[in-house]
Amino acid sequence: MSFATNKLLLLCFCVLTFSSISQSQFKTYTKSDGLTSSTILFTHVDSKGVIWVATYSGLNAFTGKEWVSIKSISDKQGRDKNLGKVLKIFETKIGHLWVATEKGIFYFNREYWTHYSDSENSEFYVKDIFEDSKSRIWVILEKRINPRDIGNIGFSFVEGRVQLFTNGRWFDFLGMIGGSAAVTAGEPTDYFTSIFEDSDGNIWVSSLDGVYIYDNREWVEFNGEVLPSDKCYKVLQTSDNEIWVASSYGVARRDGDEWIKYEKSKGIKDNITYDLFEDNENRLWAFTRKDQRFKALCYYEEGKWKSCFSKDIQIKGEINKLINLDGKLLAFSSKGVSVFDGSKWKSLGDIHTDGIDLTAITLGRDNSIWIAGRTEIYKITRSSLVSVLEFDKKQKVSTLFESSKGELWIGSDKSGLFMLNKKGSKQFTNNNGLTDNHIVEIFEDKRNNIWVVTRSGISKLL
Repeated sequence: MSFATNKLLLLCFCVLTFSSISQSQFKTYTKSDGLTSSTILFTHVDSKGVIWVATYSGLNAFTGKEWVSIKSISDKQGRDKNLGKVLKIFETKIGHLWVATEKGIFYFNREYWTHYSDSENSEFYVKDIFEDSKSRIWVILEKRINPRDIGNIGFSFVEGRVQLFTNGRWFDFLGMIGGSAAVTAGEPTDYFTSIFEDSDGNIWVSSLDGVYIYDNREWVEFNGEVLPSDKCYKVLQTSDNEIWVASSYGVARRDGDEWIKYEKSKGIKDNITYDLFEDNENRLWAFTRKDQRFKALCYYEEGKWKSCFSKDIQIKGEINKLINLDGKLLAFSSKGVSVFDGSKWKSLGDIHTDGIDLTAITLGRDNSIWIAGRTEIYKITRSSLVSVLEFDKKQKVSTLFESSKGELWIGSDKSGLFMLNKKGSKQFTNNNGLTDNHIVEIFEDKRNNIWVVTRSGISKLL
């Protein structure tokens, strides 16, 4: 099915400014209202409906009536442990919370808090937290690097470690997994690059020193001796249970106890393969780059690799994202969108001239995609590309969010918040109760309330 382009609604930010509602429409909370800070790093709505807000100075929890600020946690001996900057909030399958901060890890079992500190790893921060099928908690640690080293000496060392929490105990795997690697300008600065659990319950971790597998007894390492390179950027399992690895010098597939390396394909040879993606037709796609620039998308089908270069994909710029959409595969770059029909790529509409801002892209609830370009916002469906809003080039869309009611909420960097639905549009600014017209995040809680995070607070739509 081909894609068509048409105009649905054409409005300008400058026009919407005059149609904004003057009375207050938002209840706003800042540090003066009890938050640990007015600068919000990120939010999390947990399975119980509690809204958690992370800041540089701790946590804030909204239970539906009021905010509770948490700057420190008292341990069993009554000693206060400061949280400091919150790095990550992770919720387990049973609803327990793990909060990673600069001061350590805090665990909340919905009854009391427990603080875990690790003086031996004080130079490391928590990059990721992962829960496996056995309810074990895996913590990925990365050592902070000094970017000036890259500028002064041309490279810097990155380092990573893995910890496991199970049955109330912590386990380190020093000497078994992890280590250090040198990176140069433009290369990823994370030592660990991916982690997942396969269908047999094994834990796979890719890193800049190779790929590791934990079979619940021991760690086994695979490096450049059997893989195309030590530097591995992605490991995944496809729907047919095959294990694939993307590396800085090609792709490898696990075949029994052996690895098959793919390095001769024109789009893969001598190029960095930095990501892998499986589409709805079970084709495996490899993203490749050379000299820090996008080289090609290569896909594996019927035992062969085929390469698609920029001229084949029919859009310019580096391909940043692939999305399955109702039987179609869409590719996004900084310059446009293209669709793959199973044999070749076709440019999607006429929107590639001004570019697509991939920081403002969201999946719709009706098998659609909302995207923000530099002058327009579009809705992509299986059969069409629809322009829903045109705005001034001086503005920039910072975030998009579709509510459970099908409303499209648009955050801008200067003009506040916009809402589009079937009846029309509305604009909300600091005149409506927002503390700032630069929108950072929009989300919905379990009661279907709309919340907006700005640079200086969080607001709830009344």
